[in-house]
Amino acid sequence: MKEIYGRLATPPADAIKKIDGGKLKGMSDINPQWRYEALTNEFGACGYGWKVEIVNTFTEAVPATQELMIFVQVNLYIKDGDAWSEPIPGFGGDFLIVKDKNGIHGNDEGYKMAVTDAIGTAAKMIGVAADVYRGRMDSKYSNRGAAAYQAPKKVPTKDEHLKAVAAEAKKQHLSGEDIKEVMRRKYGKSASGELTDAEAADLAANFIQYAVEFIDEQAKMMEGI
Repeated sequence: MKEIYGRLATPPADAIKKIDGGKLKGMSDINPQWRYEALTNEFGACGYGWKVEIVNTFTEAVPATQELMIFVQVNLYIKDGDAWSEPIPGFGGDFLIVKDKNGIHGNDEGYKMAVTDAIGTAAKMIGVAADVYRGRMDSKYSNRGAAAYQAPKKVPTKDEHLKAVAAEAKKQHLSGEDIKEVMRRKYGKSASGELTDAEAADLAANFIQYAVEFIDEQAKMMEGI
């Protein structure tokens, strides 16, 4: 089950939404629908592979501002085979009566938003959007705004590194045999398929330098003949 945490940790760029108002304006948050999508993709449809139980709600007045807050506790359950997990608790809150620049007014979505908040708190226990909560991605949790958000950089595959080497070799009028010679000298391997991912990345990053060293050695050998 531990692999689940890693699979759910990084939300896609389009799941990070900009906050347009309030004290967090200019920052970003996780689209709650993505959480449900991630849970569904991992465990199955809601009610069959995962489910939520609301176990407690209570309100708290804020006399100084005449506001009223609502707090919700939920239990999240996920299914492993035919067995349901133990309850995974989550707590969330929002305002039922809120004070802003327009005065004091009711918030008819306060309860829903508190439940959404609680589900997100429970879901992060199993890794949902963990990279956001750890500050690895720009969000309200890392104190950086949505404008600065960048999607995680795609790491080139081994094949992409080797294609880059071949393209650079062609550009420099070097042959496939020249590439093989560089691989033999640097890694003791003559076939690209034998390279590790790290070796392929190193070759792509430093191919010109390695090729120049090889050519210089060849030139010195020719001078000595």
